[in-house]
Amino acid sequence: MGRAKDIKQLIIGKAKQAAGEIIGDQALHDDGKADAARSRDEQDRPKRTQSAQKA
Repeated sequence: MGRAKDIKQLIIGKAKQAAGEIIGDQALHDDGKADAARSRDEQDRPKRTQSAQKA
C-alpha cells in the first residue's frame, strides 16, 4: 500500500477501536485494533525498489 493509504487505514482502525470502546462493542474494538496493527505492519515493511521489482 502507499503511505497515504497506510495512514488512512491506521486512522480508520483507531476510530473503530475508539467507537467500539465508547459504545461497548468489543467486536468493533477488536476489529479496529486489528486494522490499526495491519496498517502499522504495512508501514514497517521495507518497500521494494525498482531494481528489485525487475529481478
